[in-house]
Amino acid sequence: MDFSKMTDEEFYAALVGYRNSGVNKFAAHVGIVIDEIGPGWAEGHIDLEEHHGNPIGSIHGGCLFSLADSVGGAAAVSRKRAVTTINSSISYLNAGLSGKTKKITARADEVKCGKTTSVYNVVIKDESGKTLIQSTMTYFKLDVEFNAPGAD
Repeated sequence: MDFSKMTDEEFYAALVGYRNSGVNKFAAHVGIVIDEIGPGWAEGHIDLEEHHGNPIGSIHGGCLFSLADSVGGAAAVSRKRAVTTINSSISYLNAGLSGKTKKITARADEVKCGKTTSVYNVVIKDESGKTLIQSTMTYFKLDVEFNAPGAD
């Protein structure tokens, strides 16, 4: 797909479609959906099911981390560069109780978009608006041809 001839709006829409196409098999398996992407930001969600829980009855931390990394990565590739995660920091602020929490949403916002690295703040909330995690994700820009929206 030649994204260079697309308007920004067309590119971001194509990027959302690409990210939700199943190309990221792990994200699809977990149930991660990218809802919107714009310049330096992205939003996504998971509709929670029983398998997203842990043995103590809350959302598994790995599920939350996976959503943060996927949405952060979607924001990073909005800059039309393939990326890989090189560092992350996550604070689990509140438990999302599995069975009571039905949906979690994430928003990633750019802190820095440099020549080789980019940094994003990611916040995940439950459907009542309670913040579950705050994360900082750092991505390295790969020196590969970016020939498909979302290739990362």
